[in-house]
Amino acid sequence: MKKARLGKNFTQEYLAEVLNVSQKTYSNFENDKSKPDFHQVEDIAKVLEVSILDFLSNDGMSFNYDNVHGGNNGFIYQNQLPEKLIDQYEQRLRDKDTEIGFLKQLLGKK
Repeated sequence: MKKARLGKNFTQEYLAEVLNVSQKTYSNFENDKSKPDFHQVEDIAKVLEVSILDFLSNDGMSFNYDNVHGGNNGFIYQNQLPEKLIDQYEQRLRDKDTEIGFLKQLLGKK
């Protein structure tokens, strides 16, 4: 995370403000003292213009920032994604499906 942040010339204070957390909380994310929630990972990835998977280097994925010409898009797969992250992602997909179904029902479509 730190390398991506520095690559954009962003400060911890700026990202903390974007995420609506304290600078100390953001610093803890970067220093692996605490983990951001999945929605925070999504927000960080969006701001830094990188893939969500980039932040999983300590959880089974690392990112090669030196690979600027594509190839494997910089990803080096080491292990499977952590089960908790997969569960969070799958729950978000189920929630989205439920929301889409509800909205279709409101529109009178099935």
